[in-house]
Amino acid sequence: MNKLFYLAAALFVYSACGNKDEYVIRGSFPGLKDGMIVTLNNLEKEKKETLATDTVRNGRFELRGSTPTPVFCDIRISNRNLVQEKKEITNNGTFLFLDNSKMEMQAKHYDSLSYISTMFPVAKETNAKVTGGVLQADFNAYRQKMLPLELDAYIPYDTLSNLRFFNKYNYPAEVYAKIFAEFYPQQVEKQAIVDAARMEFIRQHPTSPVSLYIAENLIKEEFTRTKEELEELSRVAEQITDTIRKPRFLKRMEQAMRQYKGVKYTDVELETPVGTREKLSSHVHPGSYTLIDFWASWCGPCKAAIPSVKKLYNKYSREQLNVVSISMDEKKTDWEKAMKEEDMPWTQLRSNDRKSYTEIFKTYNVTSIPRLVLLDPAGRVVFSSHDADALQLTVRQLVENNQ
Repeated sequence: MNKLFYLAAALFVYSACGNKDEYVIRGSFPGLKDGMIVTLNNLEKEKKETLATDTVRNGRFELRGSTPTPVFCDIRISNRNLVQEKKEITNNGTFLFLDNSKMEMQAKHYDSLSYISTMFPVAKETNAKVTGGVLQADFNAYRQKMLPLELDAYIPYDTLSNLRFFNKYNYPAEVYAKIFAEFYPQQVEKQAIVDAARMEFIRQHPTSPVSLYIAENLIKEEFTRTKEELEELSRVAEQITDTIRKPRFLKRMEQAMRQYKGVKYTDVELETPVGTREKLSSHVHPGSYTLIDFWASWCGPCKAAIPSVKKLYNKYSREQLNVVSISMDEKKTDWEKAMKEEDMPWTQLRSNDRKSYTEIFKTYNVTSIPRLVLLDPAGRVVFSSHDADALQLTVRQLVENNQ
């Protein structure tokens, strides 16, 4: 009898406390209606992955599961089961940093929440609060610090996005260039402030898995972090226990260490229009900037960038700026036809074998084209982007300041 009593008591305690290897997220606040669908989604996969789901009952929900590693997620609450018209559907929620802890989502009202997106910061993000667990506390501190900086940085970003996609052909070229020249430096400056704040948070939380998540995002874009920053992030990663994210981060870091800001360019042997082989280094002249344009005949955006490259080529002398185009065309006939049509008077080369293509992919991260890479007079990478407008402004600032 006593044994059964103690066994029952132990089971009760286990049930009350929950499994330490699972997460439990509960929510109950005004505006939740029975029948609403609540989903917990992993936002770190290329395609959104739903980890847990529940239906609101008696004005509350509970999400349960287990995660092998801390992960950035959102909670979305939808009324799609309760409305007839598609326009009436709402998918409101908030972000959280999930680990195997007990958490609670709080809000003043369901209607105070907003649709959330990782594409841009939303001020209403702060209208919901998720508490519980050490990592979520770290994440809340991180979001509190970053949100005003991200909102400030979003202003020039949004202005330039609208300028590119909606107004590029509505403004005279000189007006477009003037607006771009005003807001692009602001975007660069404010993004640098955001990244500096991220680095500072990592320094203040060197053992938190949240810091490793932030570091992983900091190194995603090539040629933006300095070698010293990458080395510092590597040292932080070594202190953090995360059997899934840490190996992934360190593997990505190997690539980042070949693509840091200011790294010396990598030489590669390529085909010339007459069928001979030449090294890229024979066209990179010490003392002058060198623009490398990775493109292909079948690439519409590549062709759209050529007038900008041509404008730079004609504006500056070869002692100031040298230009090299590297085609990724598989067929030589396509390359030859495009060169004739586009009339590009500068050096033309082609990656025509697996070795050169692999080297270009590995060192310049040419996963999409156009890829415009600018080398300084010492042969170091100082700019890498698909944005021909940003290239124009960057070359002007660097070359003219170097005179």
